[in-house]
Amino acid sequence: MRPNLSTKLIMSTAMILLGVALLVLAAVTALLHWGPQMMLGKELTNHTRDVVDSMRFDASGKLLGVQLRPLKAMYYDALKSDAVYRVLDKNGNVLFASDHILRPFYADDAPFFDPSLSRFEQTKDNVKLRINMTVIDHGGNRFYVQVARSERLNEALLGSNSRYIQLTTIIAVLISILVFTAVVAVTFRRLLQPLRDASAAAAKIEPNNLAARLSSEHMPSELVPLIEAFNNALERLEQGYRIQQEFLETAAHELKTPLALMRGQLELNCLADPRQLLRDIDHMTRQVQQLLNLAEISDPQNFIFKPVDVMSVATNVSDHLLRLAQRLQVSIKLLLSGQRDTIQADEGALFVLFKNLLENAIYHSAPGQEVLIVASADMISIRDQGEGIAAQDMPMLFKRFWRGAKRRDDGAGLGLAICAEIARTHGWTINASNKRPGAEFTVDFGRV
Repeated sequence: MRPNLSTKLIMSTAMILLGVALLVLAAVTALLHWGPQMMLGKELTNHTRDVVDSMRFDASGKLLGVQLRPLKAMYYDALKSDAVYRVLDKNGNVLFASDHILRPFYADDAPFFDPSLSRFEQTKDNVKLRINMTVIDHGGNRFYVQVARSERLNEALLGSNSRYIQLTTIIAVLISILVFTAVVAVTFRRLLQPLRDASAAAAKIEPNNLAARLSSEHMPSELVPLIEAFNNALERLEQGYRIQQEFLETAAHELKTPLALMRGQLELNCLADPRQLLRDIDHMTRQVQQLLNLAEISDPQNFIFKPVDVMSVATNVSDHLLRLAQRLQVSIKLLLSGQRDTIQADEGALFVLFKNLLENAIYHSAPGQEVLIVASADMISIRDQGEGIAAQDMPMLFKRFWRGAKRRDDGAGLGLAICAEIARTHGWTINASNKRPGAEFTVDFGRV
């Protein structure tokens, strides 16, 4: 089963929160483990400074004693075995001691006074002491101040609190993860509700209901472009479906008329002119062929693009329609301009486009007139010497099944529509304009 978006988002958020929680717990654990040691070191330094500041000397520089503030003095009196200071002379002899023991502190691995030490440990009677020692020079005399504090005192002050802090932190982090995950789940559900509504609306869209659109109201801004793109796709689909329906209706109407005429002639036991029946069959054949061409070019996947010689196609089309032109007493003049070059196109589609334009020009030319074709690798133009295009007909030229009032052929009105579709698929530009005399159709291949 594929997980939905909200589940993936919630799971990702929960995993991130869990990772952050583990980092917080690790930081708290490290702080509780090494923090007391750092705090003890800091306290020893402060206590050493207090003892140094409390040392009193006479005028000759002789040490008279240590005069601590009352609270400090009470601290050392109450904790004689766990908090001790001693003042030594330069030889290591104890001059003053808070516990009245006239023996200096020394490291466990060196049972003698070592003036080079600044911090060391000593264990006595299973009590571990941490000692901080500093050197004082006063009046030409050197003194050493040793301040000691036991580990058990440090644990008594901080140990229970550290376990409480650690447990409290774990509980707080777990509760925070649960609460935050619940809030995220509710939030995501509310934020994604418009998306679920849009999905339900999209599921109801059918070919007979393409006018429906998805609403972007209350939709997250990140999803609005997706909804708009989907609506635009529906717009194009609706337009294509509408054009297809109109095409089918018009095609059915166009084919119904000649079929009715042929049926009428057959019902008369062929008493009518058989040549008229043949003309109707030819008319239907051309209509069907144009419908097939239009259906084929409507799908770009049917095109095979390759280098095509425009001038060669123009020559072939001219030869193909030469008999039609001779029958209608119209001459064709072909001008191949510029250097022979190729364009990327579907050769069959280019032939159909060329043929339809030339055929249209021939049918709109009077006997004795000329159709001029100019072809190059950049564009083609086909110009007749007829009456031109009426202003009111200009917007209708490339409409499907539209036929002008003065046309000489019996086509279905699809030739120019097919040309426009081929040009659109290739990215070309097709235009029509009036000249004196006649009309001119140009196709620009858009080469730079």
